[in-house]
Amino acid sequence: MKCYDCPRACGADRDGGQTGYCRCGAKAVVNKFIERFEYEEPCLGEVAAVFFGGCNLGCSYCQNAAISKTPVGTEYDDRGLAALFDKAYSLDLVTPTPWLSAIERAIPLCKKPHRVVYNTSGYETVEAVRRASMFTQVFLTDFKYADDGAAKRYSNASDYKDTALRALVAMREAVSDEWNTADGKRTLERGLIVRHLVLPENVDNSIKALDIIKEYLGADTVISLMSQFTPNGTGEPNAKLKKIEYKIAANHAMSLGFKNGYFQDFDSADAKYTPDFKR
Repeated sequence: MKCYDCPRACGADRDGGQTGYCRCGAKAVVNKFIERFEYEEPCLGEVAAVFFGGCNLGCSYCQNAAISKTPVGTEYDDRGLAALFDKAYSLDLVTPTPWLSAIERAIPLCKKPHRVVYNTSGYETVEAVRRASMFTQVFLTDFKYADDGAAKRYSNASDYKDTALRALVAMREAVSDEWNTADGKRTLERGLIVRHLVLPENVDNSIKALDIIKEYLGADTVISLMSQFTPNGTGEPNAKLKKIEYKIAANHAMSLGFKNGYFQDFDSADAKYTPDFKR
């Protein structure tokens, strides 16, 4: 069967031995499974992170380039993937888009129920969001670009803004926010979190992205404004984010009246926050 699961729509016959734009084949590839993984968004609670290999977006500055540019890790058939999922209740599926079909096949084979966080770049089709919503409780999605030129330059996806916006709206329609305040902790059991990474020399892009989130999703949206950009040594931007750039974006977010969400400590811009994918 030819693959059209993502907006690239490359039509690769992955079951027949071809690899798509994402360089992914038939069997799911997982590089790392971290049983206790904590995010900068504490409302997610403790999750088990499943780092898939491969990516359909392929940002030049990707911090996970060691596994995203080419799928590196252990291959799992459908039952094997289900058994991996069954190691934890709360699952954070990192870069799941290239493996949507494999995940769909594995979930019914699981022996335990799961709370699933669908951790995506935002470059999704509306149909893929609909399919993912059948097993997803929380969409943790990026909204990277409001500037088509930046999207083309850094991710070869000049259609990112419009495509990701349609996906965002579909995610919002699929899940409403449901909070659990037991034990004095505020946990998002179901819902949507929209992340935006401030890129160096691209503050205007961040301002426009925040404006779009406010316009289409409202100020109640849970946002995560990230400062953790770290040059990967091969792609661009190749400069470090400046404190003033992040401050401008953060001040703009506050001026828009966002009521929920997170700002990141500026010292998060450090390679030490990237998992070691060689181990």
